[in-house]
Amino acid sequence: MDTRRLRLQEWIAGALGVVLLGSTFLDWYGSGRAGRNAWEAFGALDVMLSVVGLMAVALAVVTVVHPTQAVPVAIGSLLVLVGFVASVWVTIRTASPPDGLGRDAGVWIGLGACLGVTISALASIRDQRFPRPVREAASVEAPIHPAPPRDGAGQAGR
Repeated sequence: MDTRRLRLQEWIAGALGVVLLGSTFLDWYGSGRAGRNAWEAFGALDVMLSVVGLMAVALAVVTVVHPTQAVPVAIGSLLVLVGFVASVWVTIRTASPPDGLGRDAGVWIGLGACLGVTISALASIRDQRFPRPVREAASVEAPIHPAPPRDGAGQAGR
């Protein structure tokens, strides 16, 4: 496990994934003393937000653990799609709260985290660089160069 393999995009996606998961337990809508969190206010959107949050954390974890770039790119690509759908859905639910309730802090935190996860996943799959683990100084050997050809050995075709 090498955390130096994480690029800024994966760090942001993982952190915002945790924020998104946490925001589902905050009050999203309310009036006076009564408040509703995402689990109480939504039917399927809360599950989708949890999937987006877990996928964002998985993107960061898999980038650290997996030795190749293929799996993190696949997770990032799927996260862009699911995150985009969830972001549109949250935007619609932010614009029109249920039952005439007011918006609380959770809806804004959730919307920002969902948009941030989607954008950072998009930046992650667009970045072609993949950090390689730094070699230990003791394991680095001198490069081996082939010997130059001897007289006539390299000129067989002439």
